[in-house]
Amino acid sequence: MNDIDIHDLIDSYKEIGTSTIGHLTEEGYLPDIKPLNPCANTIVGRVLTVQLTSDNTDVINQALIQAAPNDVLCIDAQVLGIKACWGALRTCAAIYEKISAVIVIGQATDSVQIQQLGFPVFAQGISAVTTFKSDHIQGTLASDIVYRFGEQTTIIRSGDIAMMDNDGVFILPIDVAQKLLPDCQKKHKEDEVKFQIFFESYRNNQLDKLFESQ
Repeated sequence: MNDIDIHDLIDSYKEIGTSTIGHLTEEGYLPDIKPLNPCANTIVGRVLTVQLTSDNTDVINQALIQAAPNDVLCIDAQVLGIKACWGALRTCAAIYEKISAVIVIGQATDSVQIQQLGFPVFAQGISAVTTFKSDHIQGTLASDIVYRFGEQTTIIRSGDIAMMDNDGVFILPIDVAQKLLPDCQKKHKEDEVKFQIFFESYRNNQLDKLFESQ
């Protein structure tokens, strides 16, 4: 698949909510990753993985510089436990580098400031305990991430496609996302028609009640 096709794929998924994907598959769903900010639109981008191997998080700064505009950083911070590796200043850097979003398999901090910035950060949770300068072994870029939740194991690779909104996060290989797209588009259209019919009926009914009360 060439870059033009990937860009078309990304644009197509921006019209589809994650709940539509979730009606069709559980593959690639990250159950405990949630948005720190309300996320009204679907954000889609190509993944650049970052794997931390210690409390040395310098590789994240390297990723911010190397990421292409509109990429999504996916940071494996499971080794840190309760410590957060992502906060307000790195969010400012991500905005400057024109990154679409950040997914932290681990903790984030500075939640109020991140909300003020309005940048999409998705994480397992929020922590007041953070990392600091360390001489331990630095992590790696573009390494495969093994995400486990219960009996589910998902391998996340650089170049995969991430789709995320207020309902959650999916990360799919390009070929899987491409095969799934027609069914997602079909269901999205069907559900939109049904919802609009109901919503118009609901709104008209509410207006009728309003006028009756005058």
